[in-house]
Amino acid sequence: LLNIAIIGGGSFAKEMHLPNLKRLKDQYKIYSVMSRTGSNAKAIARQFEARYAVTDYKDILKDTGAEALLITTRHNLHAGMAIEAIKAGKHVLVEKPMALNRKDLIALGSLLTGKEIPADVKSIASHIRATGYEPGTNFMVGFNRRFSPFIQKAKELTSSRINPMIINYRMNAGYIPLTHWVHTEEGGGRNIGEACHIYDLFNFLTGAEAESVNATQISPATEQYARNDNFVATIKYKDGSVCNLLYTALGSKDYPKEEMEIYVDGKLIRMSGYRKLEVFGSKEKGLAAKTAEKGHLQELEAFARAIKEGKEAIPLWQQVQATEISFEVEKRLCE
Repeated sequence: LLNIAIIGGGSFAKEMHLPNLKRLKDQYKIYSVMSRTGSNAKAIARQFEARYAVTDYKDILKDTGAEALLITTRHNLHAGMAIEAIKAGKHVLVEKPMALNRKDLIALGSLLTGKEIPADVKSIASHIRATGYEPGTNFMVGFNRRFSPFIQKAKELTSSRINPMIINYRMNAGYIPLTHWVHTEEGGGRNIGEACHIYDLFNFLTGAEAESVNATQISPATEQYARNDNFVATIKYKDGSVCNLLYTALGSKDYPKEEMEIYVDGKLIRMSGYRKLEVFGSKEKGLAAKTAEKGHLQELEAFARAIKEGKEAIPLWQQVQATEISFEVEKRLCE
């Protein structure tokens, strides 16, 4: 069993990751829990039968019994905590985003590759892919959607394609008040904090390096909406594919949150709400599920398997590229 420590005891960890880790009891042992609030840490540890609870994550870094860390803190802490954990010899699964700025991304990339990445390099992802490296401590960002059975099926259906793809992805993200921490320096905004999920999904489906990034945002008529959580981003890939994300807080919760269409080689593949995948123009069958399957359980399985086999669950260059795309989109939205 892999002894995993939980860093951050928020609602997402309690409602998603911890129950999934308990389901995977043949692969994981919930070893310890860290939360800023002692009572919360103790309650989680008691509920999920962890060995102990702390309020300082550095206590866990010193514990050689904690083999892996699942970091689910606020976004601005991700890169720094991941760096400290890797230096302490821990395997790391950190929730998205990987980093909120280029400086932290370079620092994390340099540590993981064991090679200093120049500050003026145009594309950190391309640099990592070109120079190569031997993975050491296993590191993975929680880009769960690529592990969803529906996205895995879409990848299978497009793996033997002859032509580039056009992918349209719509995220009806829902409204979050501008006073929420996600919009502050702690969160980095919804493009960097959440849309990075979809940039990783594009990376996974194309398997290619990004060539160019463009984005256009709304100009709000009221102070209720932010420019950078209502936008359209277009990424052109070096394989010729074009991927388009429509991300908005303007819509209704009565409509599905996420839908995707893939156009390729005379086929149309449509995913709706991570509950249904349909295939048009082919005899291939789709998939259906009663509940949404976004890949959260499967990402934990992939992380454990990667550690066991000494391989990457997600290529580092693709994790970095998703983050770089989010930075470039943010730059365009702020212009």
